[in-house]
Amino acid sequence: MGGGYLVRPRNAGRTWIGRAARKPGAQVMVRSQGARDVALGLGALWALARRRDGEARAWMAAHALADAADAAATWTAFDDLPRRRGRFALAMAGGSTAVAVLGVAGLRGSAR
Repeated sequence: MGGGYLVRPRNAGRTWIGRAARKPGAQVMVRSQGARDVALGLGALWALARRRDGEARAWMAAHALADAADAAATWTAFDDLPRRRGRFALAMAGGSTAVAVLGVAGLRGSAR
């Protein structure tokens, strides 16, 4: 989703924040979130490709923290979001947080 939000921030309306995604200010925030997600994902992939498990853990931990913050922000505004989109956004942020935490745990034993 990060790449999609970076390139087409209005798509956040369909999957997350509804009509607010049409506003230029919201598009700036969505695009910056997309850039953050792309950077975190590429950092983790780059570290894994170089077999730097310790670095990959750090990238994945940062991604877990960012996604947990997204989930918390969505939860805080949940009553003001379109109901179905809010649920989808919470599920995506929660799922992505869990995947990142599992990635960190899976690489925990590696000293590289």
